[in-house]
Amino acid sequence: MKTRELFWQNVIKERHQILMSLSKNRAAPFETAEREYLILQKKLLDGARTDWERRHIKRLIAQDILNEADYRARSWEEFSRALRRMQRLGYMDADAQLHAACLTVWAVLRFRDKEPLAWVMMEKAERRLRRIRRGHFLREEGLETIANVRTRAARLGLTPPPLGDGATPSGTSRGQGSRSRIRLLNPPA
Repeated sequence: MKTRELFWQNVIKERHQILMSLSKNRAAPFETAEREYLILQKKLLDGARTDWERRHIKRLIAQDILNEADYRARSWEEFSRALRRMQRLGYMDADAQLHAACLTVWAVLRFRDKEPLAWVMMEKAERRLRRIRRGHFLREEGLETIANVRTRAARLGLTPPPLGDGATPSGTSRGQGSRSRIRLLNPPA
């Protein structure tokens, strides 16, 4: 087996070990989980060879920290710190962006004043998914997830922005851009 394959298998194994140790200690505060993942990140970055590998490791760890924040964060400051880390590093793919948006929607159940932010994130994730070609499983699954989250959130008292007939969340009809049409004026006589 090649050394890079072994390296990435080790990344998976180390992340899994921390996840399992944290799952056994459900009472551990978010700061403890965050610290454990950041220590692991530092260790893994020492073995990374390229900028891509370093960035990818940071993104993986940021996603792990956000998952822990969803479960352990006691304040918006803790959750938003994990969310900002993930946003700053950029999402690995459309699925990671959707995952962060969904976690933010569920976090809003505890932090109601942040509801607009959650729906803006969901709208951005939906726009990204809609750029994937029709029929692709990621697009279909992602849009189905968004519809499910909107329905469940509405049942829990969260009010997603309304969608009009044939409209995207931003309010523009499908197939049209968000820019207004250019109107040509006759030159003055």
